[in-house]
Order: sequence, then C-alpha cells, then structure tokens
Amino acid sequence: MIPLHTVYAIRDFLREHLGDLKLPAPDEKTQAIHFYTMALPQPGAQTMMPRTEDKDGNELPHKIAADDDDDELADGESGYTRKEAREIFPAVIIRPLKCSGDADSESMLDELTVSITVGVYEDSNSCYEGLEWVVIILERMRQLFQKYRVLDERYEIQLPQTWELYDEVVRPFWFGEMVTVWSIPRLFNEKEGY
Repeated sequence: MIPLHTVYAIRDFLREHLGDLKLPAPDEKTQAIHFYTMALPQPGAQTMMPRTEDKDGNELPHKIAADDDDDELADGESGYTRKEAREIFPAVIIRPLKCSGDADSESMLDELTVSITVGVYEDSNSCYEGLEWVVIILERMRQLFQKYRVLDERYEIQLPQTWELYDEVVRPFWFGEMVTVWSIPRLFNEKEGY
C-alpha cells in the first residue's frame, strides 16, 4: 500500500540521515534516536509493590535506593517508568494523517499528509535542554527534506516544510511536530490488493 510504503521510506531516510545524531544521556553517555511508525510503544505493566503499613495501619511510602529510580514513573503520575522512558526516547514517530486524490484527474498522483513527531525525555534540572534537542532534530529534518525532496524516486515532499513545538509542557517529556505533504503515485493492483 503506497501510503504505508511512503511512511516506511520516510522512516528509513530519517534513520539513515539522523543516525549519527547523538543526544546527551545520564551518566555522560549518549543516546541514538529511535524511530517508530504509527505510535510510541505502550508503557509496560507496572510491577505491583507490596503494601507496607505502620502500627496504626497507615501505608508507608516505599524507599527506593538513591541510585535506583528505574521503577519510578517518569512524570510522577502515570505512563512510562524512568527506565522505559530512557529506552524509548529520544523518538521520532512517523504516521500518516490523511490521503486524498481525484480519481477523475489526469494526474496519477495523490497527496499524503504525514505527521513526524519528535519526543525527548529529559528529567534533569537544566533549563529546557530537552526542548532544545527537539528544535535541533526538527530543524535538521526540515533542512534534510529541503535538500532531498524525493525519496525512493517516487515520493516527493511539497514545500514549504514547517515545524512547531507543542504548547503543552508535559515535563519531563518534550515534543514538537512537522506535518508534511507528499505527492505519491496512485497505483492500484487488484491482484496484490493495493
């Protein structure tokens, strides 16, 4: 199916051209960007910890070793644990939003709108470093698409390309998005079903 093939071509192109971009990580290491199609992986099932009580029956908070925060929730409320967040982010998520075309048109092209979302997990107290990395990744993608406008010799991105940051702050997660429009071939193969 051409829309999905386009999404995979975008993913492969970005993986090839952004694979050398490494973001700072805890313990002075670096992290490579992870690429996903459609959505981020779901948070894993949280491990149930046994309830501990004081002599009056009041629940006591669990003590976690100072260097072991892997099982704590990354945002303190719900979703990914810190370990999961460090394994999944930084992330680029590519998904189709809509496809349109005029069957009566002589053009054999359709338009495919694709969302490319960038997410970074950064929980230090630094001043919006995660947001800075989102900007760096989005701008690098925009410049790449300006230079390489056709992928796999058949998917052409339309100009202009713009990106924006999400207004909502979901600290320690930072997000931005580029919505792209692609001209894709209109092919239908009855035998293959696409």
